[in-house]
Amino acid sequence: MKSKLSGWKDVFLFTLGQTLKSKAFRISFVIMILLALGASPVISMISSGEEENNHYTITKMYVNDETGYFDADMVRAMLAEGGWEVQIDMGGASSGAVYEELCARVDEKENDAVLLSITAAQGPVEMFLEYSGNGGVKKTEITAFEEVLRTALTKCRFQMLEIGDEQRDLLSAKVITSVVHMGENGEIIVDEDTSISGFEYGFLYALLFVGMMICMMTGSQVATSIVEEKSSKVVEYLLTSIRPFSIIVGKVLAMLCVVMLEMVGMILVFVVSNSITGQRTGQNVLENVISPEILGQLNPLNIVLGLVFMALGMIFYATLAGLAGATVSRMEELGEGLVMFSITILIGLYIGIGAAASLLNAGDNPFAIFAMLFPISSPFLIPGAIVIGRAQIWVIVVAFVLLVGLVSLLFWFVSRVYEALIVYNGNRIKVGQLLKMKS
Repeated sequence: MKSKLSGWKDVFLFTLGQTLKSKAFRISFVIMILLALGASPVISMISSGEEENNHYTITKMYVNDETGYFDADMVRAMLAEGGWEVQIDMGGASSGAVYEELCARVDEKENDAVLLSITAAQGPVEMFLEYSGNGGVKKTEITAFEEVLRTALTKCRFQMLEIGDEQRDLLSAKVITSVVHMGENGEIIVDEDTSISGFEYGFLYALLFVGMMICMMTGSQVATSIVEEKSSKVVEYLLTSIRPFSIIVGKVLAMLCVVMLEMVGMILVFVVSNSITGQRTGQNVLENVISPEILGQLNPLNIVLGLVFMALGMIFYATLAGLAGATVSRMEELGEGLVMFSITILIGLYIGIGAAASLLNAGDNPFAIFAMLFPISSPFLIPGAIVIGRAQIWVIVVAFVLLVGLVSLLFWFVSRVYEALIVYNGNRIKVGQLLKMKS
C-alpha cells in the first residue's frame, strides 16, 4: 500500500517546472528584478535631492529687538554653526512705516532675507519671524532657522544675566523621575522599561507587510495551480498513481521554492545594485533604509530562525489557499473562493500590527506574547521580534510547535477535502459545507 507521501516529488517537480516556464511567472520575475535593480539608485537620488534641498538660502536678517537680549555676534556665530552665513541688520524697524517698508522690500526684492521681531511686553519673550512667500526660502528651512534662533536667544538671555555655561546647563537640564515600589522584605523593585524604539517598531512594521505580501503571493499561486489542473482534468491523471496528500504537499513546496527563488533573486540583485551605487556615489543605501541600531542586531542565528518562521508561514497560508482552490471548479470562481483566505491573512496582519504598537507603547505585555504564539499572526511577527531580541526562547519554541502542528493538521484536512472534491464541478463549496464533510 502506498504511503500518503508517495509521489510528492513528482508533483513537486511537475508544478515547479510548469510554474517556472509560465509566461506570468517570467513577467512578474523580470518586474521584481527590475524593481530591485532600480531601488538603490532611486533611493540614492532621493537622498541626494534631499541634501540639495538642505542648501540654505537665507543670507540676511533684519532685527527689531525691543528687549535688549539680542547679541548679534553670538547669534551670527550660532547660525554659522547651523550652516547659515547671515548678514544681520539691527536697523530698527520699530515704527510701523519702517516695518511695512522692510516687509515690502523682503517680499519684492530681497527674497533671501527675513524679518525678526523680539518683544516682551506682557512678560514672556515673543519672537516673530517673517519671510517672503515669493522667494526660494522654504518652510522646512524656516523651521530649522527658527529653532537655531530660539536656542541663540536663550543663550543671549543667560549671558545678559551673567549666567555661565555650567549654571545654564543646570537650569536647562531636564527633570527625569523614576517610580519604584518596595517589596515585602523592603527591597526596592525598579520597573524596567521594555518598550521598543521607533526604529525597531518601523522594522517590525515593514517585516509584517513583507510577510503578508509573500504569503498572499504564494497562496494565490497554489490556489491558481489547483484550479487550473482541476478544470483541465490533469489532476484526474495524477490521482491514478498519487495520493491527494502528496499532491497538496508537492504543490505547496513547489510554490514555496518559486517564491524563495524570487526573494533570493531580488535580494542578490539589490545587494549588487547597492554595491555599484555605493561605489559611484559613496553612499550605502542599505544603511539609509535600515538603521544601524537594527543592522547591529543581525546575526546568522536570528536570520535563520526568522527565515524558518517565514517559510512555515508561507506553507501554512499556501495550504489554506489550497483549501480555497479545492472548493471551486472554475477560474472565474477563484476570487470568491479566496475571500476567507484573504480575510485570515488580514486578521493575522492586524494582530501583528497591534502587537508591534503595544511593544512600542507598553513594552513586553501579554497581548504581544499571544500574537507571537498565535499561528495566524506568528509568521508575520516572530521574524522581526527575533531580530530585535523581543522573542524569548520559550516563545520561539512554543510558536514553532504550534505552527508546525497546525500546518500538519491543515495538510491532512485539505487532502481529505481535495480528494472528496477533485471531480466536483458544481457551485463553490462554502465553509459550513466543508465543516460538515466526513473525514
